[in-house]
Amino acid sequence: EIASVVADGELLHFTTQNNKKFVINYRLKDLEARLKPELFIRLSRSALVRFNLIQKVIPQTGGNFEVFLKNGQHFNVSRSRSRIFRESFLKF
Repeated sequence: EIASVVADGELLHFTTQNNKKFVINYRLKDLEARLKPELFIRLSRSALVRFNLIQKVIPQTGGNFEVFLKNGQHFNVSRSRSRIFRESFLKF
């Protein structure tokens, strides 16, 4: 089960719940369009995470957030995505 997807150019780095890693050549924008929005949330231009694997969210200065996943990964929510993240995450 996918925990996160991080883009590096046109390479996507997938990490599972068990920290297994996979890389494919695909665009994050195209992948996001194919995923169910109730399962994944975009945190920045380069990162998507699975909602149900978010373990902890720590507010940062300036209205940003740091997100920690159950598999140990952590991500910063970009300034442009913070409002969307707050509205989506608090909804669940």
